[in-house]
Amino acid sequence: MAITRLRTNTAALALTVLAVAASPSYAACLGMQIHAHRGSAADPENSGSALRSGYAGKWDGVETDMQQLSDGTWVLHHDLRTGRSVLAGAPRPVAQLTSAEWRAARMTLNGRPTAEAPPFLSDALAIASRYPGKTLNAEIKEVVGNCAPIQGLVAQMRQGISHGNWFLTSGLLHNLRCARTSDAQGYMGLIVFDGRNAEAAASNRWTKMIAKHAKAPVLDRNWMNRLVAELGLPAGIHVDARTMDANPDLLADATASGLAVFAYAVQGDAALADAIGRARARTGKLPSGAVIDGDADAFCRRVASTTGLH
Repeated sequence: MAITRLRTNTAALALTVLAVAASPSYAACLGMQIHAHRGSAADPENSGSALRSGYAGKWDGVETDMQQLSDGTWVLHHDLRTGRSVLAGAPRPVAQLTSAEWRAARMTLNGRPTAEAPPFLSDALAIASRYPGKTLNAEIKEVVGNCAPIQGLVAQMRQGISHGNWFLTSGLLHNLRCARTSDAQGYMGLIVFDGRNAEAAASNRWTKMIAKHAKAPVLDRNWMNRLVAELGLPAGIHVDARTMDANPDLLADATASGLAVFAYAVQGDAALADAIGRARARTGKLPSGAVIDGDADAFCRRVASTTGLH
């Protein structure tokens, strides 16, 4: 299933493309969209520099994470607390920081402080607006109680990326239902968490216990049809490679339900490429896209090798 949310007409889109300073390059990956996980791994994750490198590289889009500060301003950050990728004094919840404190914070790369300030969502939208052919894949990380903040987020995305090539994802269906009230035509992706990967989020006795006793989520056609009925289309599911292996008919069932499938792997790009090969051997199908940590060309070469496609 092809994913696009371009709303401009052909002439307007052509003018926009001509306005881009450099012609962008894309991944050639058997029809799959390849997105850079939190931007380019050569830069601090979810940073402005990582997004710029991601858009300028061969990826077809950039995946990033969004949360709100105490004043409701949306920023890019993965963890619910500072202290790992963003330094802002003593570690504390992102939701407690002010915009001034966020502006004064600094990012890390490979555990070391840098001089780069963490971006606001508005910074990311300014970067994405220059690349009409590439997708901003934006995940809502936090639990949002009422729909007003997400409706405001949709309005900000729509205004900041006039070419329309963006979509929203979340691990919380409620967040996506809220977004749907403001965006009837946009793609919404439900991220399905596999509890067996709990230690990837944080390694402690609780996550170890969860991972030890967790079972793979069951994503059959009935489950998918219920998701479509509740969320509407266009929509998709974003799943880990282990989840794809555990649901051997997942790609075929998703196609029948009208859902896209984006795949990722906490075990790394090689594990993801191999799982895609196994999925194609079972169903003759490929995912709609993949979110990867490394080089797009290297990943696509491995997928071609595991699938026998070129």
